[in-house]
Amino acid sequence: MRIHRTARTRYFTTLGNEVLRDSRLSYCARGVLGHLLSLPDGQRADIRTLTERTPEGRERVASALRELERFGYLRRATMRSPEGHLYTEVDVFDTPGSSSSQVVPKAGFPGSGAAESDPDGDHPVKERDEEPKLPAPPAADTEGGRAERGSVDTQASVDVLTRIARSEPKLSLGWSEALQLAPLVAEWRRRGASDLHIISSLTAGLPRNGVHHPLRFLETRLRSKMPVERSAIRPQLECDECGVPVSSPGLCAGCRGIEPSCARPDGEFARARSRGAALARAALRGLSIEDALPSPA
Repeated sequence: MRIHRTARTRYFTTLGNEVLRDSRLSYCARGVLGHLLSLPDGQRADIRTLTERTPEGRERVASALRELERFGYLRRATMRSPEGHLYTEVDVFDTPGSSSSQVVPKAGFPGSGAAESDPDGDHPVKERDEEPKLPAPPAADTEGGRAERGSVDTQASVDVLTRIARSEPKLSLGWSEALQLAPLVAEWRRRGASDLHIISSLTAGLPRNGVHHPLRFLETRLRSKMPVERSAIRPQLECDECGVPVSSPGLCAGCRGIEPSCARPDGEFARARSRGAALARAALRGLSIEDALPSPA
C-alpha cells in the first residue's frame, strides 16, 4: 500500500496516530471524532445534525458518541442558563483522559472576547525528512493499578477482552471494566477453555438491538456459560509384578498366591450343569419338567 499525502497550509485538522489507531474505538467512532474536531469551537452538534448528511443512522452515531465518552474523548455535562433553561455542554478532546485540557465548565454562557485578543493560529506543516516522534508515555498508574497490571493471569485475561472489543466494537470495555471481569476470564482459562473458545462463547448470538451495557452483558455470559470444572481422573492401578489391573496398590491375588474362591464345589457345579441341560432338552422336545428331570434315587 502506498500513501499519498498533500501538504496543506489551511483547512485541515491534526490528529495523532495513537488516536486514529486506537483499537478500542470502532471505525465509526473514529470518524465521528475526526468530524467533531474539524468543526469550529462553539459549533452546535448533536445526533440530529450529525446524521443529516451521513448514511449512518442515529443509533449508530449515538453508539459512537458513547464510545468516545467511555474512553475519554468526549464529555457531556448538563448546564443551566441564567434564564433557568437546561442545556448540554459538550467537550471534545484529541487526547483521551487529558487532565490538563479537561477543565470543569462553569455555569452560564462564556463571555465574548476581543477580536484582536488572539491572532490566527499557524498550523505547522510536517517536514518529510524529519524523524517521527513517538507519543509521550502514559502517566504512571497508582500502586493498586501497577499490582494488577503486573499479574500475568490478569494481563492475559484483559488481553482476551481486548481481542473481543476488536472483533465486536459494541462490546468495548475500559481498563477498569476489563479488570473487573479478569477474574472470571481467568477462571475459564483455569478450567481448560482456550482464548478462542472464550471469545466465540461471548460474541456468539449478540442481540440485534445492540448491547447497551457491555460490562453487565459480558459478566452475565461469563457466569452463565462457565465451563464445568473437570474432575480429577483416578489413576488406573496395576499389579506391581504382572501388570494386571487391581483395585488397591500392590500385588494381585495370583501373585500373592491366593487361590480364587469358587462359588460352588466341583460336584455341585456338575450336577447343576446337568440339570440345566436336561431342562433345555425337555423344552425343545415339549416335555414337562417332571419328565425331564431324573427321579431322585
